[in-house]
Amino acid sequence: MSGTASSPISPVSSGSSVLNVSEEKTNGTKLMRLLVDGGTHVLRNLLHSVYPTDKLQVVLNNNEKKLRRLCSQGVIFKNQWKMLFPVSGDPPDSKTFDITLLHFLLREFCNLSKPPTGWHNLPADDDNSLEANLVRIKCLRNELCHRVSTGIANVDFEDKWSKIASCLEEIEIYVLRKRHVEEMEALKNDPIDHDTKRILEELAEEWNKIQEQERIHSSSFSLRSCLPDRIPEEGVFGRNQEIERVKKMAEGGDVPVVLVTGGPGFGKTTVAKRVAHELAKSENEGTVLFCSLLTKTNFNEVAVEMINSCGTISTQVPENPGQWLREWSKQVQNQVTFVLDNADSVLESSDRESFISILSDVRRLSRQKVAFVITARKTFENPDLQSREVRLGPLSAEHAKSLLISRVQVYEDASQNLSRADYIAKNLCGCVPLALCIVGSLLSDYSEETLIESLQKEPLVVLEDDQGSVEKAIKTSFDLLKKPEQEAFILLSLFQGPFDIDAVQAVTKAKSSISGALTISILRSLKDRSLVEKPFPRRYQMHPLIQLYAKKIGRDQFDKLLAVGEKLACVHFMLRLAKNANIYWSKDTCKDSLVSFQEDKYNFEYFLQIYAQGREEQDPEIVKGCELFLDSFPQKCMYLERCLHPRFYTKILERLLKTFDSGIQPVCVVDLLCLVGHEYRKKGEQEKYKEVMDEAEQIRLVSDAAFATKPLSEVYFHNSNARFLSSKKDVKENKRMEEESAMALKISDEQLHDHPQRAATLLFLGNTLNCLKQGDVAIKRFKEALELFQKSLGKHFMTALTLKTTGDHFFSLAQKSEVDFKVCLEYYKTALEMFDNLGMGGSKESILTLKNVGICHMGSGNFDEAMDLLSKAEQIAERELEEVHTWKFLIKTSLALLLEKMNKVKQAIDVMYEALVLGKKVNRTTDKMGRNHGVIEFLNRYPEKFPVTEFPSK
Repeated sequence: MSGTASSPISPVSSGSSVLNVSEEKTNGTKLMRLLVDGGTHVLRNLLHSVYPTDKLQVVLNNNEKKLRRLCSQGVIFKNQWKMLFPVSGDPPDSKTFDITLLHFLLREFCNLSKPPTGWHNLPADDDNSLEANLVRIKCLRNELCHRVSTGIANVDFEDKWSKIASCLEEIEIYVLRKRHVEEMEALKNDPIDHDTKRILEELAEEWNKIQEQERIHSSSFSLRSCLPDRIPEEGVFGRNQEIERVKKMAEGGDVPVVLVTGGPGFGKTTVAKRVAHELAKSENEGTVLFCSLLTKTNFNEVAVEMINSCGTISTQVPENPGQWLREWSKQVQNQVTFVLDNADSVLESSDRESFISILSDVRRLSRQKVAFVITARKTFENPDLQSREVRLGPLSAEHAKSLLISRVQVYEDASQNLSRADYIAKNLCGCVPLALCIVGSLLSDYSEETLIESLQKEPLVVLEDDQGSVEKAIKTSFDLLKKPEQEAFILLSLFQGPFDIDAVQAVTKAKSSISGALTISILRSLKDRSLVEKPFPRRYQMHPLIQLYAKKIGRDQFDKLLAVGEKLACVHFMLRLAKNANIYWSKDTCKDSLVSFQEDKYNFEYFLQIYAQGREEQDPEIVKGCELFLDSFPQKCMYLERCLHPRFYTKILERLLKTFDSGIQPVCVVDLLCLVGHEYRKKGEQEKYKEVMDEAEQIRLVSDAAFATKPLSEVYFHNSNARFLSSKKDVKENKRMEEESAMALKISDEQLHDHPQRAATLLFLGNTLNCLKQGDVAIKRFKEALELFQKSLGKHFMTALTLKTTGDHFFSLAQKSEVDFKVCLEYYKTALEMFDNLGMGGSKESILTLKNVGICHMGSGNFDEAMDLLSKAEQIAERELEEVHTWKFLIKTSLALLLEKMNKVKQAIDVMYEALVLGKKVNRTTDKMGRNHGVIEFLNRYPEKFPVTEFPSK
């Protein structure tokens, strides 16, 4: 350390007596000065780092005996002893210690480890320990003491200077490091008083504020969109309309909150991601911050996610994240849209109000420059944060199929011939995107048949993969429900299709804790969570997949509740049917009753089966609860005849018939026998028809007392029996047929008066008279029936039927050229108009009328019009009737005759052949058609196509 030594003690005089020394001798002197001045200073500091000045005397006194012994051995010189133990008794002054004494004290009393080469030999070059450097200082001192007067060459000088300086530097660094460690340890262990603590906390708080302000300021002015991975446009199916709606609402920030809601797995996240990218396009001049809140269950987690999306990565939750967002919003300069995806957890948590409040504050403090797009199954309302909702429903059948097929192509390059993709997408996946994606991937590994079978057996098990699960998605919402809400959710799964609040209140009586206003509140809550949809005003429904989950949980955990609820629902809908039937038989309310049935069609059909099952099992709650349904029973069933598919209606009648005992309830048994017999007649099942009507007559003969108080059933029996006798086409039965009709009219006149059943009796009587070739009297009865129906029922199916029947009367005359077709067409036209007004224009009730009108036009030469009408009748028949039905036979034969008239002979022959094959199945064989029937003439014109052996005319 040339020219820098600070020690005042130096044996080397700066004013040497030798003035003209050589450069080499000067080199030796410089090295000695470095060792003496620099070395003494460094070793003294090292000693005091171990023993401070006030501790040194204590250490020396404690080791005085050892030091005396060493002094007597000549290890310590007498002058050194005086330095250690001054004669004055004062403490020793380390400034008087030379380098030799310092080295001795360090070696003997400072707990240093002896180097591998000892204290007197140079250590190895790679040994950089403290002890090794002390030894190097000693050895270099010894060497220089012998050479200082002889001089040191320049080359050696540089080498030795470097070694000495390096050793001193290492020792000095060691001392500084040791002192730093001791100071830190002292600071660590030093207790903090109250004032110091307060000052430090205030300082830390001030620093945090400065830091947060810097981050907020930086985030606000360097804001960039934070977006998820882009979903290609071709990867989104059937949501373009909803995406565009959300985008338009969110653009410009005029709408504070756009809520995207929908059931589990309906594709809310997909819509959110697409909207985020659309809003972030440069032409919109705004910033979009996408935040996935899927795993965020409290306000702090949500706030930190929002803060992170601003470009500020927060490794720990800010002390007040809400305040951070408030301060940040004050700095916003341009339009910002937060897209908060999957906000269900926080909306369902105890932090719900804090979450909504911060959104409102951010919106206000940003001067309406911040807006939000939020996806959730649950909606929310806040007067300070107006929102608009875009609700996602299932995909359309077309888009659902496209999504399903696209997933198959993703997993397998080779194309598949998916013949049942429509059925899988619509019926088994319910057009739910999540379900479609899962099933689509499975179609790469399994055939359609295998997958369909599995989906039909265990749909929720199949609709699960590593990426998602329909059941888990629904379960997430279910688990967040309160107990009464869960119970109501399970009970609502009993409904088949849409339902109203009355049905909900009826079924929730199964649980006493759910009643009154609470029912409405719970229903609203389930709707807000997208577990229940509201497709129409005052109408609700469950998606089939959600309903499957509810039924599964119901069976596993709420089986008793479901059993009670099912009975209550059954009673409710059977009483609804009874009420609807009464409305049906009231004036000008026919359409209302039919519309009411269609609204709850699936529920009525399902609970009719539950009612039949309850009667079969003699369940007292169902039997007693539904007694009202049996009042005026024939009319109830005639209403059902209008509403139900013929096959289903017949099946219900057959099941109910088995539940009544003719000895106890003969009236109901006879009613049902006549009703089911009428259905057998329409299907051409003559043997069954005869069997039930014979049984009905036998029971009626021995049940006068029971029928005496049931004039409606009495009249219905006699009319039915007259119709049965007419169907025999046996002149021997004409007298009995007249007697039955007369008895029905007598009872109607005496007891029913203006009741619609009296009008029906007049209508039946007119048909009977027609069969008896009493056309003039028949038309009179038809007119009486029409007047009474118009008076008692107004615009009604029975009124239209009477018009149609009157038209049939003139139709038969027109075919014989006794009247013009225009006469019957007037009645048919009025009947069809009334069918249309009643909403029955495309129903089974209009089939025969359309057929006959078509034949009228064919007779008048209007072939194109005739073809349109007959084709329409055929289409309705295919949709509304069973595969084998008499009416289908009648339509096909008429079509064949028309095609022949249009010179389409080959097609006419083919259609006629189909008709005759069907005719055999409905007991309409050619040998029973009569000589005047147009079909026989047709067969005779093409004998080679219709040989007599296969199609006899007699």
